[in-house]
Amino acid sequence: MQTVSRYLLSQLVIAYINGYHGRNSKVYDRRITLHRGVSNPITFTFKNEDQKAQDITSKTYEFNLIDSESKKSVVTKTLTILDDGSTVSTKGDASCTITEGDLLDLDAKFYNFAVREVKSDGSREVTYSDTGYAAAGTVEILDGAYPEFIASTSVSAFTLSGNVFTSSAIDGKPGINNNQALHTIAIYPNNFSGTVAVQGTMVSTSPTENDYFTITSTELSGTSDVKTLNFNGIFQNVRFKASRTSGTTGRIDKILYRQ
Repeated sequence: MQTVSRYLLSQLVIAYINGYHGRNSKVYDRRITLHRGVSNPITFTFKNEDQKAQDITSKTYEFNLIDSESKKSVVTKTLTILDDGSTVSTKGDASCTITEGDLLDLDAKFYNFAVREVKSDGSREVTYSDTGYAAAGTVEILDGAYPEFIASTSVSAFTLSGNVFTSSAIDGKPGINNNQALHTIAIYPNNFSGTVAVQGTMVSTSPTENDYFTITSTELSGTSDVKTLNFNGIFQNVRFKASRTSGTTGRIDKILYRQ
């Protein structure tokens, strides 16, 4: 775990007429590094200006990750107070975990972070990142170290001709697949009766109607339940074609496609 110091201080200005008495001053604290694609646990140590861990047994702290450009909080976590095994009090440590899901929509760049105490009346009180009374620390979000979740392609626009709904061409990503490449789809019907076909083509640019062939299909009978399909193979493009039973009025709301 990464350990980050936080200081519980009341701001006090001291004037010294001679000598230097800042032997316990800390100029900076370490930057937090978060990696996309995994969960990142962080531990915070709460100290006073003499670097002594403080009793935080009955306290509540809140971590905020702040976009340095928009100045908005993008992740908020309540810290969990850690038991240090003492029979008297819990000294100093609390933690939180920034999950893979928390980082999904965040760009890889620098952010600010702050930790504040949540008081019993709902108010917030500052904690400091160093003994110079700086409240904000720095977080760097990095990608590339771990595989990342890639959202499925959502298809919700269909061309209607008579009783046939047809999607546009979708990249089958043949360059990242092999002959056993698994493709999965989830169909979201709305009282739809008819046949939903998955069609493929080996034509990479502007395929025409005659370039497509049916890979697999499924029958739906007036259902609104999600239907899943799997298929294997390499295709330059795929599309979805839903043929509605004559005399019915159902539709396909969307199809999620992952390759």
